[in-house]
Amino acid sequence: MDGEKAILILNISNYKTAVIERGTYYFSLSNYPHITELELSKIVAFIKYEKSHGRQTEIVCEDESILSIINHALAHLGTTKAALPFAENNFVYHATDTEATREILSNGKLLSAAKVYGKTGKELAFEKRDSPWNDPADYFEYIMFGWGDSLIGDYVVLSENFPSDDDLAKGNFNPGVRFYFFYKDIIQHPGHTFDGNHPVKIKDEIILTDYLYACIVPEQYKINLENFILQSIRPKVFFLSQEGIGLDEWNKKVYDYVRKL
Repeated sequence: MDGEKAILILNISNYKTAVIERGTYYFSLSNYPHITELELSKIVAFIKYEKSHGRQTEIVCEDESILSIINHALAHLGTTKAALPFAENNFVYHATDTEATREILSNGKLLSAAKVYGKTGKELAFEKRDSPWNDPADYFEYIMFGWGDSLIGDYVVLSENFPSDDDLAKGNFNPGVRFYFFYKDIIQHPGHTFDGNHPVKIKDEIILTDYLYACIVPEQYKINLENFILQSIRPKVFFLSQEGIGLDEWNKKVYDYVRKL
């Protein structure tokens, strides 16, 4: 999103998945045109987060009853609950590429993009203005998470050069390294916040020895990474074979492995 743009569009419908792209949050309702309390809570959290960062939210929805429910909640924004999101599972994870992983494993910290590059969120937002996500400046000041069994982390890692559907199915792609955290633990981090989109995100940095549950590394990266792992976190780093495994199967394999640890 353009760093000068002060409006983000919330477009509510029955989309296959929820995603923010180029200044629009495509918000998917599970049973459109009905809205659950959880979904309303996420919308309230999103609008509160946007307001806290100086942005207005324009709401787009074809169903008048949904708009009425949301507008009522917004009229009571100070009292409408924007509570802790319901945990879809016990874990969240952050994914990244091998170059970033080398720094993370050797320094023992997960850092926001702003901290990694020593630049402001506005500078990074301008540099990334042509990316598919086109995130606002403040997003670069946070470490963002997806639910433990979601594909979003790999989608982000692969987005710079996204493979074909055939390559994804045959395993001809380079998945991200995943850093898994217990949801109940990471939401105790003093820098946590809820933005109505991610399960949680953390400002600036995370010390891995304080919160990391497991780091899952595709085995093909082992030779390039194993010598960079700090002894203090080595017991929590695991290498799994991804050879010939498609993205959906890989996602399931990783999540099943983490749950059994």
